[in-house]
Amino acid sequence: MSDYKLVLEHHGILGQKWGVRRFQNADGTRTAAGQKRYSANGVRSYKAKRENAKVDNSFQKWKSGSDDRENAIKVGKRANEKRMAYERDRKNKQLKSEYKSANKDYKKAIKPVTTYRKGQVKNEVGKDMSRKYLSEAKKIEKRLKDDPNNKDLQKQYNRMMNKYGVERYNARKAPAKYAARSRAIANTKRQATMAIKATAGTAAVVGGTYAVNRALQSVGKNGINTNNAFTFAKVGQFIWELI
Repeated sequence: MSDYKLVLEHHGILGQKWGVRRFQNADGTRTAAGQKRYSANGVRSYKAKRENAKVDNSFQKWKSGSDDRENAIKVGKRANEKRMAYERDRKNKQLKSEYKSANKDYKKAIKPVTTYRKGQVKNEVGKDMSRKYLSEAKKIEKRLKDDPNNKDLQKQYNRMMNKYGVERYNARKAPAKYAARSRAIANTKRQATMAIKATAGTAAVVGGTYAVNRALQSVGKNGINTNNAFTFAKVGQFIWELI
């Protein structure tokens, strides 16, 4: 082990001057901005500003997502109205065209909504549609009481009740379905991030080992292998956690 010498180097960032910190003059004294930043009030002000910015950004992100959700629900209910109008007169091409256009707008409006909130949108829009089907079914039922042998009315009633049941079921299941999908997406992203970090760490150790070996060999010393480098890294992490 006495022949080995590990050196940790940092090559700075683009535009950085060696020995000169930010908010610092070349002679080591602080600039006016640095004096303000690192004074007691300046530090508190900087931290407060940074934390407030985080809260504000988080709120804006939440508000934007909430606005997208409400807009999607509004557009979805408008599409429901066009759909119901078409259901009453399926031979009307104008109503069919209006329904398709409204449904296209709904798909466009729900696209930017987050996965979790999509469940809420589907729930609200689905419940609205199921109520419309039930209302239409009740109207047909009243007509059936006056003409119980009318097979056409009976088919219409059965179709509306079936669609009512399907829409109600889908609306009830939507929140849980999209919540599970949201968790799956988050888990996938987390695993991908961990894999990237692990790969980056491995690449850093391998690259560092290569650099160290080149340096050792240049002065006639034996190099180290990658397994030893991983061991050194683990020991270093252990010591860091202790202190």
